[in-house]
Amino acid sequence: MESPRRVVQKDVARAAGVHPATVSLALRNSPSIPEKTRARVRRVAARLGYVPDPMMAALASYRSQVRSTQYHGTLAWLADTTATFRWREVLHYTTYLKAATVRAESMGYRVEVFDLHEMGVTPERAASIAQARGIKGILICPLPQADSQLASFPWERFSAVTFGYSLVRPLLNSVAAAHYRAMMRVMREIHARGYRRIGWAVRPDHDARVDHNYLAGYLAACELLDLPRSVPLCPDDALYDGSVLRRWLRKHRPDAIVTGNPYILPILDSWGVEWPRKLGVACPLLPSEKGRLAGVVEDNVRVGEMAVDFLVGMIQRGERGVPARVQRLLAEGAWFPGGSLR
Repeated sequence: MESPRRVVQKDVARAAGVHPATVSLALRNSPSIPEKTRARVRRVAARLGYVPDPMMAALASYRSQVRSTQYHGTLAWLADTTATFRWREVLHYTTYLKAATVRAESMGYRVEVFDLHEMGVTPERAASIAQARGIKGILICPLPQADSQLASFPWERFSAVTFGYSLVRPLLNSVAAAHYRAMMRVMREIHARGYRRIGWAVRPDHDARVDHNYLAGYLAACELLDLPRSVPLCPDDALYDGSVLRRWLRKHRPDAIVTGNPYILPILDSWGVEWPRKLGVACPLLPSEKGRLAGVVEDNVRVGEMAVDFLVGMIQRGERGVPARVQRLLAEGAWFPGGSLR
C-alpha cells in the first residue's frame, strides 16, 4: 500500500483559493497579508494536515548561511535613561549592546539605539518612528525599575526580546544570565573553602531585578549545604551608602559574605576589614575577570549574541506581539577564584 502523499503549500493554496506565495507569507505571519487571510490560510493548512518539511527548512537555512551577508534591516535597542538609572554606565548592559551589534552585523542587521528619555518621546511615538524606518525587531535593555511596564507599546507590530526580568508587563521572550546557578556556584565555592557563617549582603531591589533568583540560590544552598542560619540577611551591599552593611558586619560577624556589589573590596579596605583572612567575599555577577574579587563572571557577550539570534529567528518566523507562552534563555557564567577567599 502506498503511503499518503505529503500535503504541500500548493495543496493549501488550491484549497484556500490563493496563490502559493500567499500561503508562504501567511504561514510566516507576514504583515503584508491581511490578518483575515492569514487566519483563513492557517485554518485550511490545519484542516489538511499541513506541516512544514524539516528537510526543506534545513536546506533554506543552509542556503542563507552560505550566501554572502546582505543587509536585511535595522533592529532597535529600546532603553530609558532616568536621573537614577543610566544604563550606559552599567558595564553589563553596554556589553550586551556591543555584542548584540556585532552579532547583528554578521547577520545583515544594524542596531539603532532608541532611548526614550534622550529622544524625548513616549513609547507609542518611539514605536511609530521605528515602524516608519522599517524596523521589525526590538531588543529591550533592562529597564529602570524591577517591575517596569510598557503595556501601551504596540507590541503586535514587532518581534521583541528583552534582557532579564525588569519588564513585567507585558511578559516577553527574554535572555539573561543564569543568576540562580551563579549564586549556587558561589555558595558551593565558599563552603568548599571552609566558611560556614555565610552572610547575605544584596540589596532587595537588585534581587528583585533578577526575579529573586539570587535569594533563591542562597537559601537553597544554605539548606543543601546544611549551613547555620544564625546570620540574618543584610539588605545592603555598600553600593550607595554602606552604613547598614558596616553595622551588620560588626554585630553579626559572618566569616564570609555574598555581595551584589562587584566593587566592594576598596570599600571594605576603607573600613579596615581584613579579607580574606577575617572575611571571605564573593559575588555572583562579576562583569569581567579582573581585580581580586572572587565570584562568577557573567558571560554578557554570549547574552547579547543570544538575544540577537533569538530575535532574528522570531523575525524570520513572523512571530510578533506578546507570546502566549514566554520563552527564557539563560547563559551560564564561569567561576573566577580571585583573591578574596581563603
